[in-house]
Amino acid sequence: MPGRPTLVLAVLLLAIGGGAIHPFGTFKQDTGAPLLSGAAIDAANLGRIQRSCASCHSDRVQWPWYGYVAPTSWLVEKDVHQARGQLNLSHWPAYKAQERVTLLSAIGAVMRTNAMPPKRFTALHRDAALSDGERVALYEWTKKERRRLRALSPEN
Repeated sequence: MPGRPTLVLAVLLLAIGGGAIHPFGTFKQDTGAPLLSGAAIDAANLGRIQRSCASCHSDRVQWPWYGYVAPTSWLVEKDVHQARGQLNLSHWPAYKAQERVTLLSAIGAVMRTNAMPPKRFTALHRDAALSDGERVALYEWTKKERRRLRALSPEN
């Protein structure tokens, strides 16, 4: 049976070596793309989105130290992969107008229901938590932006 130092060394090597394995692809690069490019959003709400949403829903993720150590890195990458699959704020211009309206409805819904950001995220990143007033401001912005997009859409 291996001794304690051998076991500790094995766990350490697994954690470091496992950090090189990315089951969801390598996507830790920041493209530098601005968030919500083309949207009519005020600076305060954009700041809220950058602080509370961008770490999962954009290419501008601020990877925590544990995002580089397996197996926690795999869990973080899985969460970011899934979040970007639902909404990537760095790719806002690539969404069609109707897709943007749908995404804005979803953003508004999660603001009203307090579903985002997830509690397990804000437990580790307290600065990402949104106050009730910030949630209301983001919800109101989503309504305003949906109206603006519908007015611009040739489909109406």
